[in-house]
Amino acid sequence: MAERAVQRRRPWVVAGILAAAAIAAGGALLLRLRDSEGVVLVDLGSYTEAVAGTWQRVNPLFATTNDVDQDLSALVYSGLVKLGPDQAPQPDLAALPEISSDGRTYTFHLRKDARWQDGTPVTADDVTFTVGRLADPDFKGDPALAESWSGVQVEAPDESTVRFTLKQASAPFLARNATLGILPRHLLGTLNAAALYDAPFNSTPVGSGPYKIQSLNAREAVLAANESYYGGQPGVGTIRLRFYPDYPSAIRALASGEAQGLFARESLSEAQFTELHKLKGMKIDTYQRAAYLVLDLNNDQAAFFQDERVRRAIGLALDRQGIVDRVFAGLATASASAVSPGNWAYAKEYDAPAPDLEQARRLLAEAGWLPHPTTGILTREGGEFRFTLRTDNDPIRVAVAGEIARSLEPLGIRATVASTTFSALRRDFLQERKYDAAVAGWDQGNDPDPYFGWHSSQMGTAGLNIANFGDVVVDELIAKARTTNDVAVRKDQYRQFQEKWQDLAPGVVIAYPRYVYVHAESLQGPKPALLAVPAQRFMDVNRWRN
Repeated sequence: MAERAVQRRRPWVVAGILAAAAIAAGGALLLRLRDSEGVVLVDLGSYTEAVAGTWQRVNPLFATTNDVDQDLSALVYSGLVKLGPDQAPQPDLAALPEISSDGRTYTFHLRKDARWQDGTPVTADDVTFTVGRLADPDFKGDPALAESWSGVQVEAPDESTVRFTLKQASAPFLARNATLGILPRHLLGTLNAAALYDAPFNSTPVGSGPYKIQSLNAREAVLAANESYYGGQPGVGTIRLRFYPDYPSAIRALASGEAQGLFARESLSEAQFTELHKLKGMKIDTYQRAAYLVLDLNNDQAAFFQDERVRRAIGLALDRQGIVDRVFAGLATASASAVSPGNWAYAKEYDAPAPDLEQARRLLAEAGWLPHPTTGILTREGGEFRFTLRTDNDPIRVAVAGEIARSLEPLGIRATVASTTFSALRRDFLQERKYDAAVAGWDQGNDPDPYFGWHSSQMGTAGLNIANFGDVVVDELIAKARTTNDVAVRKDQYRQFQEKWQDLAPGVVIAYPRYVYVHAESLQGPKPALLAVPAQRFMDVNRWRN
């Protein structure tokens, strides 16, 4: 998982009568629509978004490795549940499930009004078919997706009920698995997983989501509002995703009026961000990612960082907001929390990102690190506090590593930055735990569960606990939070986890980068939120209007 979301706005109530002459003069098609609450919306036409990249397979089983496929799948398909602005699961194709007392069985009841875009009802057989293809040995999609469903039994007691039985209780199942887009069995039932990978369906998909593919080619995807969508017919009649080879060309398309919007998945330079600000008639929103940049400290093998007081001092030395301003041009959220700000489990009282050099010096002194009278470098038992700070060649991470090294100098700590390719960093240093400290990224995904990154069972070369951190209390908090489906209990466990994190400082979270979404001011609906993946910006796309 290493480096790889909006209150429902009540629609405008349209009053008055639009004259036919005004419609003709405006040159736009105006349709009176009703959403799921029976409130009248007005469709003012279309919206075109410039996208860096292109599509491969518009199929949720194969979309996880291609951002454009994820965008299109989010518009075309629906999952049993979807994520809200704080990443909490919300009803979608089904109501939130009934969960057995042991946390292993999830029973979903499908909406009666859910239809495929060809008019066929969505049934439980569609769900069992979709999950079944993931279990097929010939599945050609992302192995991590298939692995996440390994051992999950699925059955359909009747056409509107789906039951999943897990090998063991797993509260993250709802956010991480039940959000998967569902495929139509009546159109694909004769195809095995291998045939599905190359099926023409992947370029002419039929889903149950708010938009349906009208045309799809190398230049653009044209999607029309799904008039039978159970969430209410969308207020924007047509959405176009226009494909460009890179962000500079996508930005030029936006500036020339060829597109009305651009979502930047990659970090923009300050010059690019300034260029976007100069565009007239545009609004810029930023969406915080669920992924964070972290200074991993080798708790187990690096002598410098086995003492929690030293690790806390390192965190207290960093001016995170300054790093955000200088390196990210302000496009990140400064944070010291391993639970992302904005998430339903986030506890603000245990997030202290501001520097405190005096407290840092006291902690280091308590740990036996004192400044040399001549050099000022911290020493203990004759050894100087010098270490190598490793990272990959990504310019952002190299710059952050440099900021960290400079921040530690006033304390008398000397860090030498060494960068290499990401594959070499992972293979030669992180995986083998042969490093002192490293700047890396961690993608938390759809659920705040920190098990894979911070539970002691994930230590060692086979796990992802890169910091080799282990604590009995933290293990218990993480385990209880991921095996109970009581949201209040989970939230309390994560509150305690964040409190322990502040005390033990197993790693130093620096910031959560932010996505940039620039779009025409006339586009109403998108609201900044917390996103695990960029495609989640379309979570309430049926309520947008232009």
